[in-house]
Amino acid sequence: MVEKLGRRNLLLLGAVGMAVCQFIVAIVGTVEGTTNLAAQRTAIAFVCIYIFFFACSWGPVAWVVTGELFPLKVRAKCLSMTTATNWLLNFAIAYATPYMVNAGPGYANLQSRVFFVWGSFCFVCIGFVWFMIYETKGLSLEQVDELYGVVSKAWQSKNFRPQVSFQDAADMGTAGRGMSLSEIGQMQERKRSVAHVDNTRY
Repeated sequence: MVEKLGRRNLLLLGAVGMAVCQFIVAIVGTVEGTTNLAAQRTAIAFVCIYIFFFACSWGPVAWVVTGELFPLKVRAKCLSMTTATNWLLNFAIAYATPYMVNAGPGYANLQSRVFFVWGSFCFVCIGFVWFMIYETKGLSLEQVDELYGVVSKAWQSKNFRPQVSFQDAADMGTAGRGMSLSEIGQMQERKRSVAHVDNTRY
């Protein structure tokens, strides 16, 4: 499903679905409280729907994106840092939530209103994906490196078409050292254009 729908589409869909579910739970819990049986069932239903959206989008796809995000020479170290950061933030959220939800001295007593906080973060995720996450569907890791060198805006990444192949880089030899993939791609495109013109003449 990741290769069929794409990373950006799944993350955007998941963020929208999770934000809507969180806000609904927050509104129902704030308006009706915990005594209304129908409100409780509604909250439970939308928490389950939230889990569905998370499980088919941000849960697995975030690891796919981080696996493709970094250059080959530093990928292992960067992935270890992203994994450590993920677990650290999980701990921070789990540690802080009781203080945010419970009543009493030293507690925020947000109760169901805490879902407004979570929903707001999910809403921020929509903008983060739109402006920061590139679409890498169908690309090899080397082509992803070229994508980041050629495309300057994440929302334009769907139109990217690789120009550099392994053979192109090998053909450059020592002349290609120190050149970026975008520069190699432009040079190869010029060579192809010249070759095409020469073929049409003869």
